[in-house]
Amino acid sequence: MVAQGPDSAKDVYSHFDFNNKYLPGLLKKGFKKGRTDVRMACIQFALSFLVAGDNALLAQVLELKGFIPDILRSEIKEDRVSTVNLLLSTLRTKVVHNKNISKTQKVRFFTAEVLLHIASLYRWNGITDVSPEDLKVAQGSEEVGKAMVRELVHSFLRDLCCSLKHGITFCDPSLGTSGKGGNVVLLHFLLGLRPATEDQVVADLLVNILKVCPDLLNRYFKETHYSFVPRVTSAWMGNVRLLKKICEAQPDISKSCKTSEFIPLPRLLSVAMVTTDVLDMVDVLIEDSDGFDEEGGFSLNEDVIISLQCCCPCCIRSQE
Repeated sequence: MVAQGPDSAKDVYSHFDFNNKYLPGLLKKGFKKGRTDVRMACIQFALSFLVAGDNALLAQVLELKGFIPDILRSEIKEDRVSTVNLLLSTLRTKVVHNKNISKTQKVRFFTAEVLLHIASLYRWNGITDVSPEDLKVAQGSEEVGKAMVRELVHSFLRDLCCSLKHGITFCDPSLGTSGKGGNVVLLHFLLGLRPATEDQVVADLLVNILKVCPDLLNRYFKETHYSFVPRVTSAWMGNVRLLKKICEAQPDISKSCKTSEFIPLPRLLSVAMVTTDVLDMVDVLIEDSDGFDEEGGFSLNEDVIISLQCCCPCCIRSQE
């Protein structure tokens, strides 16, 4: 009925009880092989409002706190590939790329909690029910579905979290020094994300978010669990490699230097310190790594320099 058109969708919306306490439980009705299950029917029902409704109805549906978000909160990692594809492609087309949905509306819908549930698809373990295309994975392998879903969710999150045009990213010329605390949703999302050192695809998402939102650099490194105290461990070297990627992704010339707006000197210095604080970490890494080489069996100092020389040449030269 909803899919018949905007008028029908509005009529169903006005009469349907979205607060019914039994509605979330329907999303937990598992997959029945060979037929459409209850969960899938609920997902199709919810998405039909986005597909058939006009922009006014779409905005109303997005304001329903427990309707579409409940789909993402419940068993999404066990959904079929086709279901994940339907869900993400509909949200991308009807919400993320919809010019009539404001960035503020998108931020209210895509909360940090919702983003983390979407990101859980990086560890998807559901049923592969579609044929893969252009994937470097052998046919019939159990890894096929995982590769497909990881590609789908990564593309979706890159679009949502790294696009100033379509996504939930706000440009902060002050690089976080204004005290307004912008991009809080993205910050909480990054802090709750699976450690980027354990997954290269997650690392790519993290690096690109910090590239678009350099205002998050200071706050992220202050609150993150990563340790940069030099140790002869693979975990520590993984942290250094991640720091290297983050530094490499930052622009050579700060965005604040490209603006035509007059920036008072005190504020300009604060902006400059955003990236300087990150480079200070590199100084500490190099200085504190002395004395590890003999005990660890290799030159840790040299290893750190090799890892960071591409992104922080000024720090490297200062140590020579």
